[in-house]
Amino acid sequence: MKNKLIFVFACIIAVVLLVYMFSFQVRYDQVAVLTTWDKADEPTRDAQGGITDPGSLVLEPGIKFKGPAPIQKVKHYSKRIQLLEDQLSEVQTADGYAVIVKLYLAWRIDDPYAFFRRLETVPNARKQLTSMLSELEAVVSTYRFDQLVNTDPDMIKLEEIEQRSLEQLRQKLSMINPGYGIKVEQVGIRRIILPENTTQKVFDRMAKTRERLAENARAEGDAEAGRIISQAESAKRRILAFAQRRAQAIRDEGNREAEQYFSAFREDEDFAIFQRQIDALEKMLEHNTTFVLDANKLWFLGPLEGKGPETNQ
Repeated sequence: MKNKLIFVFACIIAVVLLVYMFSFQVRYDQVAVLTTWDKADEPTRDAQGGITDPGSLVLEPGIKFKGPAPIQKVKHYSKRIQLLEDQLSEVQTADGYAVIVKLYLAWRIDDPYAFFRRLETVPNARKQLTSMLSELEAVVSTYRFDQLVNTDPDMIKLEEIEQRSLEQLRQKLSMINPGYGIKVEQVGIRRIILPENTTQKVFDRMAKTRERLAENARAEGDAEAGRIISQAESAKRRILAFAQRRAQAIRDEGNREAEQYFSAFREDEDFAIFQRQIDALEKMLEHNTTFVLDANKLWFLGPLEGKGPETNQ
């Protein structure tokens, strides 16, 4: 019984080893290159670039069969976009400021056969791309500092820098013959760091900018205040002129009306004086006022003292 179990286990191990030696798996996000004695057959393409004969490429996912190593070997490559980041490096801007930037690029394997022939492994590809990415720092140095860091979004040119870097890198890859089989999808700036001396210069320039903006605001405020004061003075003069004309018109009208009364008063001046005295007495006695007069000077009170008209004569 024990020998049978050992035999069964031995058979299972042998089958596993045979499967491992004569098969391989390709995931849905992978493509493989099956080599024979470390050589691969180039795929055949039509006029539009489509693959008619894959050659040594294995494009479909699943379990595939191969010969044992070292006769046949398999190189697996990912179809996914891969990210490569450069190290921090100091760059001089066009206007003399020093900044520390960190670039990155997103790339993928576009032609597995060309990639296998020229680079073979992903680390080799990353090494080549890193050297090219470092050269793109020259693009950053053609821009001014305020085009990299600014509070005004319209002044920042980061998207333009990234697009120029992408076009330059793609052009450089297209000039390599035979190519690397790599397609760069995006080039970008991951970080921008300001050195201490640059930071102080930036603060000084920001302070001067704020002072200039404040001075412009004060000048605009003074101009606006002058305009408002001028408008108010002009309105004041118009209102005073209108009020003076209106007052003069009222005075003229009052004088015309008074002239009528004066004409009547001139006909009997004594009566007019008496009427004015009566009006004055009405105003003086309207608030419970006690008014004392000398009775001897009031001739019209004579009948109350028993005097006749003869006495008054």
